[in-house]
Amino acid sequence: MFNKLRQSVKQKLAEYKLNHSLPGIWKLTEYYTESGESLLNYKEDQIASENHIWELTFREDGTFRTASNLTIPLVRDLGSGNWSKSRNFVTLMHSNDFRNHVEFQFAFEKGNLKILKKDTFGKIIVFAFFKRIE
Repeated sequence: MFNKLRQSVKQKLAEYKLNHSLPGIWKLTEYYTESGESLLNYKEDQIASENHIWELTFREDGTFRTASNLTIPLVRDLGSGNWSKSRNFVTLMHSNDFRNHVEFQFAFEKGNLKILKKDTFGKIIVFAFFKRIE
């Protein structure tokens, strides 16, 4: 009886760590961006039909890679480099120029990754939702 309980707890902990861990490959499923005075929302079916792509890869060794064809310059130009995490912020560090580091606020919800970046005036540059690719 005790072994079954212990095994169940171990399994739940392993699932929690996997579902609340950045390392892995993440695929865009929905995003918001502000253009002018309007907030634009792109849902999964629209992303697929318009062939929008944003894939984030966080590796255990502290490196990241992005691939995107979104029209948002910040996202399109991220490239690759190192990443670091502090509380609920992840910083994507540009390999050649520290002034090009980008910090996102992030959270996990039901195993999915949400990231948010606002400009200095509080306008949403991008608020994106990702699913982990197995």
